[in-house]
Amino acid sequence: MLNRNRPLEGQVAVVTGATRGVGKGVALALGEAGALVYATGRTLEAGASNWPGSLQETADEIAQRGGLCIPIVCDHGDDASVKRVFERVHDEQDAAIDILVNNVFAAPSHMPVNVPFWELEDGLWENLLRVGLRSHYIASRCAAPKMVARRKGLIVNTSSGGAVRYTFNVPFGVQKAGVDKMAKDMAHDLKPFNVAAVVIWPGFIKSEKFLVQPDRVPAPLAKRIMESGESSEFAGRAVVGLAADPAIMEKSGRLHLVAELAQEYGFTDIDGRMPAAPSRV
Repeated sequence: MLNRNRPLEGQVAVVTGATRGVGKGVALALGEAGALVYATGRTLEAGASNWPGSLQETADEIAQRGGLCIPIVCDHGDDASVKRVFERVHDEQDAAIDILVNNVFAAPSHMPVNVPFWELEDGLWENLLRVGLRSHYIASRCAAPKMVARRKGLIVNTSSGGAVRYTFNVPFGVQKAGVDKMAKDMAHDLKPFNVAAVVIWPGFIKSEKFLVQPDRVPAPLAKRIMESGESSEFAGRAVVGLAADPAIMEKSGRLHLVAELAQEYGFTDIDGRMPAAPSRV
């Protein structure tokens, strides 16, 4: 019988980029819902980065909520490092991965905003697309064969409205659009095997990085985020809803706004609010 408080009991999840932000929020929600969570990222211990958040802090908070998280240090810019994560998980869990959340994103220390593409620093394109797009593809390639063999699994890509609207700069928008298209096309290949692939869009997030350095984004946007931004766990609750949905295959290949999933599945943000859904165009 399904435990409504822990609907994912016995399932195994891998969440990439779970040191902070949406990745951490998703890991917390999945762990609280009963899934065994493997959390990846570059920062294992608190204080090892200039930014707040670490894998161990994510794991400790999941433990406080009665869940279990196994942190794994991974450089998602290195294909071999990503592959080692999945080799370990498959070895430890008898090839069972039920949920993969592709979330990792390598934001620069200061995101260029409205800077013409010909004036951007040389490495921005490679950095954003290698970690924020290619790494998703490599992780999915590692997880998919076992999911296909079991005829069971869910791949969630996190993205944003930057996929369809000019946001920050050209490489950022291309990365987000690629993530959306990849989820749609993966769903096509996975459908015959009862494995789902979706993309979700949270709204603006009150992330740890933003709260520490709100001037990383333009002042009007910073004001809007402070007044009505979502917690990272709001997206996490959406992923739990998707993973527990017996009709998930009907949602495969589609874009899902976190705020719309909240209405459908009946959850709120951690402060009890129901944030407004962002525009799809």
